[in-house]
Amino acid sequence: MKKAAIIIGILLPISVFALEFRDRSLLYTDAPFLPAEKAGISLLTSIDAVSGYPDGAFRPNRSLNRAEFLKIALVSYPKVRVSSSDTDACFPDVRREDWFSPYVCLAKKRGIIKGYPDGEFKPGRSVNYAETLKILSELYDYVAYSTPEEEWYAGYVRAANFHKTALPIALKYDRAITRGQMARLAAAFRAKDEGQLETYRLAERSYDLVIAQERSSSSVSSIASTSFSSSSSSSSSSSFKAQSHFLVLGQSETIATGFFQPRSSDSAVIRNVTMQFRREPKNIDKLYLVDSDGDEIAELTKDTVDVNELTWKAQGVSVGNYIISSHGKVLGLKARIKDESRGYSEELIQVKSMSLDVSPIGTTTNSYQLIATNAAFPAHQTAYAVIRDVRNNRPPIIDIQEGDTMLLAEYAIEGAGTRVTQLTFTLTTQRGVTLGDFRMGAFHTTNTVGCSVEQNLYINCSSIPASIGAIEDSVIVQLWGSLELNENAFNPELQIDLLRPGKVSTSVQPGELGHILWTDSSGEFKWVEMEEPIAEGSVWK
Repeated sequence: MKKAAIIIGILLPISVFALEFRDRSLLYTDAPFLPAEKAGISLLTSIDAVSGYPDGAFRPNRSLNRAEFLKIALVSYPKVRVSSSDTDACFPDVRREDWFSPYVCLAKKRGIIKGYPDGEFKPGRSVNYAETLKILSELYDYVAYSTPEEEWYAGYVRAANFHKTALPIALKYDRAITRGQMARLAAAFRAKDEGQLETYRLAERSYDLVIAQERSSSSVSSIASTSFSSSSSSSSSSSFKAQSHFLVLGQSETIATGFFQPRSSDSAVIRNVTMQFRREPKNIDKLYLVDSDGDEIAELTKDTVDVNELTWKAQGVSVGNYIISSHGKVLGLKARIKDESRGYSEELIQVKSMSLDVSPIGTTTNSYQLIATNAAFPAHQTAYAVIRDVRNNRPPIIDIQEGDTMLLAEYAIEGAGTRVTQLTFTLTTQRGVTLGDFRMGAFHTTNTVGCSVEQNLYINCSSIPASIGAIEDSVIVQLWGSLELNENAFNPELQIDLLRPGKVSTSVQPGELGHILWTDSSGEFKWVEMEEPIAEGSVWK
């Protein structure tokens, strides 16, 4: 057996303070982020381990290099300080005047890094998941054993899994990590070191749970049964958070959520409900206030006083006697969308505000207003049908070979009643190969359409005809092209992914153009309801 962990030498006696679990993500101009990334970014921001780019953005989907990650790892570690005295030319490709020199050289001095077989550190190379686990495991003194027969990183993976600090997502160990994933990983290691990993994992799920934990003397396990309601678990409450959806005609969907906390330690009864939309919704048939179990508390109707038809209310007996416990509760707005005979596609629907009038139990006087906190008021769009799934349709590993007409990527797309109009593929990995003559087709037809290359990174296939992109139930789209191995190519590799799902554009947020554009035969949509990456392609080796 070989021991992979190395003790970090003499550490500075630095006082350790409890971490602060507060949402700091809105300090960045490209917020909001995914809940889990928001937690990691916020924690690292609170300890001054990360900051944004000059334009104020964090860019969680951007990759980072080895030097950038090493700096963040060291700065986020509480028991070591980097100073100008650590500056040195400790690798052939690390100069004394480089900004990253003190971080790299201190890490080398303490045995955290060794460099590549050629003696270089390669600071500009993208850092992959296995490398981040090694650096953090060495830094936090995890004991990681591996056998000669295993991959070099196997011991670090086991150690991170044992300490429960590995990313709780499926990610290939040779895959370059994003800044958002980096934040989650570094934050988990720091939180574990502070004895606050459970609280951090709560923050990754929802800051509501952290708030409830701080306001109650009960343990995390008791929060799971009592935090927002005596009848609902923390897991159901934490997952009960509105996200941007396609509102399919004739169906129901939660369009907004918010956390409501009574003022005192006593529970309170809901008397009235008031909410406002950003614009008049034409496609909503019914609107309900619901709890995290989906139970309907009250039906809201249009406020006849509001001539702009933006306000909906529920008052008096229509609310009943619903009680919010002293711990607080997450409540939502569920909309039933008009059916196809009365509704139409592509309408933008977004809640602007949500409030309750409540009073202490046993009295109808002394009422007061509760404004939704930690509110989620995302934008939605109505549609006749949606794209529901995208997946790689080829083996995960493919032997690389040359050819003039090679099937470079193949994806199955599900979504009856829709049609793909444009696809943008990403050359995630292209090493030692030259590609060209890209064309897109489908498994069911011999028709193809030409594709262009942008920034030597994106393969854009636009103006896709119905003969290729129409989806009755599912369609298998194919990307073809020429592949030539470069002379003396060492360890060539290729991977082509579908990455960005995009975001819906609103009057308050510009949105983001996704890599799948599609239509339901009425509306034109520039995003899909999925997480990034949409789907990872096969790895050619």
